[in-house]
Parts: sequence; structure tokens; C-alpha cells
Amino acid sequence: MPQPAPVRIAVLLSPSSSLAMALLFRAVFERANRRLGARRYRVTFVSAQPLTRLSAPDVTVATRSARRRCDYLVVTPYEGIEPGWQADPAEVALLRRQHARGAVVASSCLGALTLAQAGLLESREATTHWSWTGYVRGRYPRVAWNTRRIVCDQGTVITAGGYLATVDLALHIIAANSSRALAHELGRMMLADSARQHQSIYALRLADPAAAGGSLSGLEAWLDGRLRSAPTAAEMATHCNMSLRSFHRRFREAYGVTPRKYLQLKRVQAVRQRLGEQRRSIGQILAEVGVSDVTSFRRVFQRELGCSPAELRRRLRG
Repeated sequence: MPQPAPVRIAVLLSPSSSLAMALLFRAVFERANRRLGARRYRVTFVSAQPLTRLSAPDVTVATRSARRRCDYLVVTPYEGIEPGWQADPAEVALLRRQHARGAVVASSCLGALTLAQAGLLESREATTHWSWTGYVRGRYPRVAWNTRRIVCDQGTVITAGGYLATVDLALHIIAANSSRALAHELGRMMLADSARQHQSIYALRLADPAAAGGSLSGLEAWLDGRLRSAPTAAEMATHCNMSLRSFHRRFREAYGVTPRKYLQLKRVQAVRQRLGEQRRSIGQILAEVGVSDVTSFRRVFQRELGCSPAELRRRLRG
């Protein structure tokens, strides 16, 4: 029986790339190859320049120029970016060129910024590290940022959340090209939960505004004191001295969700915090934040955090 063609994965490295995460990403596929008994995945390090050597403590990596079409072109996490950061134009051009040739472009953590700069995320759902939500939504407003998710797969574009979501991205690619069973097995071997879908369980805030100053300043504190009474959008608009239509438009621009959705997220956030800090029953905590329809709220909680309130409490106490 003929063997399937190797999956060619090119990892795009730049001076700001985390070599540790790039090497970890490659190591996941090396484990997959050993488990399969064949070189199913071929991972190479590439750069937008003809030849580059990148160094970190105790390791030096040589890259190739990415002339040939690959199956996946992946931007792994950056060590950090400055406020005035700009993507390398050569890297942007390379991503666009490979994507046009049929490659799937992917990123983890802040690597998503280069994909966004290349225009490959416009009108698509994408994720990056939750703590950068306000920044990316302000800088790239045409991207449908969903930083509550670990992985957003849009077919020819895949983004993964935080630093260690590099492993989630690798397992996701393996599940798509080999099997979910293999991805799950590798996740168990590496003590990595290959079924994670949400990074919001780790986030300090579930809805971070891109810019909530001006007419919306003070709204969040006002809502914090009124979660139990569930203010309507009309009441929020009145508090902000705005017409309802203007309020809806301005709120969506700032928060990326509707006022109703934001109130749900505030309640989920409040319950999550109380589950870790209080010994009161879950029912008492839900009542404290104004939850009247417990069944509906549990569905919302499960959707946003990937677990039930009871499961989260067990994790927090574990």
C-alpha cells in the first residue's frame, strides 16, 4: 500500500522568534513520526532572507530560504514586541505568496500579528494570547478576534492562542493529517491536554476593550455594581448619555461583542473568580451575580470556559 505524501511544514523564523517554541513545535512532529514509524511530517526552519543563523543560549539554528511551496507555513511565538512593532515586509510577502500557492498559514501567540499585517486574517475568526486582546482589536479591527479560544481553524488560516498553544497547534495539524487518536495519544505522552479549546479559563478578563474611553468611560465599573440587576442596553446607553443606536455602534467598536453578550461574559468572569475565592455553594454564587436561569447560564459558562462551574471548582481546588 503506497505511503501518503509527507506533510511539508515550514517554520518561519525571525530575530524576534522564540527558538525554544520553534524547537518544541518541531519536536512534537518528531514524536509523531516515531509513533508512525515513518517520516510523515517534514519540518524545516525557513526565513524570508536567503540564509540566516539564529542563536539563543546553547543553541544555534540555520534557516533556509522558503522558495518551494509548503503545505503549512507557521509563525511561532515571538519573545516580545515593542510598542511600534512592524512586521518584516519580506515575511509579509512570503506569507502572502505561500498562501496564494495553496499553503495553509498558521501562527501561535503573537505570531498572529504577522498574519494580520499580511491581511490574511481580515474578516476571519482568529486568536492570539488573551492578554493582547485590546491591542490586536485596536490595531487590526477588521479581524474577528476571539481570544477566548485556543485554536481558530479557518481552513487555509489557523491561529493558536498563547505561548504554549504552539503544542496545541502542532497537535491540531497532526489530528487533521493523521488522526485525532494519534494527536490525543501524543498529548497524553507529553502531559498536554490535546482536547483544550479555551484559553479563557486562564484569562484575567473575558472581554477586553480596544478603546473604551470617552463616552464609555466608567461604564465597566457601573456594570460591576449592577450585575445582579442585569441592566439593559437602553439603561447602559442612558448612563453613557448616548442614543441607543450610537451606544450599540460605539460599544461594538470598543468591546467586539454586543452589550448583552458582554454582560454574560462579566457574569461568567465574576462566577469564575468567586469559585476560586469563596466556599459558598455554586447556587449561592450564581444568585449573587444575578443568574436566574441556571440551566441557560451553565451552557454559557461551558461555551466560554470549556467546563462547568462544578468542574472548574474541582480544578481550582485540585
